[in-house]
Amino acid sequence: MVKLHFTSTEEFETLFKNKSAKVTDSIVEGIQLAMQERKRTAPLFEISFQDLDSFYEISLPQSQWAVALQHCLDYYHSKDMTDQAIDTWKLLEAAKVW
Repeated sequence: MVKLHFTSTEEFETLFKNKSAKVTDSIVEGIQLAMQERKRTAPLFEISFQDLDSFYEISLPQSQWAVALQHCLDYYHSKDMTDQAIDTWKLLEAAKVW
């Protein structure tokens, strides 16, 4: 799980509004780890804000893994990140039959 700390909600929105390698990599890694550990939910992010004592965890249920991985695969293709695309495709195929 990737820990992300933000100073403002605008900073949070900027990271998640635009597709980025950091977010995409975290999603793929979270799903891969969940599959290796035979979990039904993939913990992806722990989010905290500067002026708050609490934090939020974002996770993804197994039923959404294939959809999320397809979006990650599309992102890698659009950025010509061939190695990541191949690894994500393999993980996607495994998630489809999971």
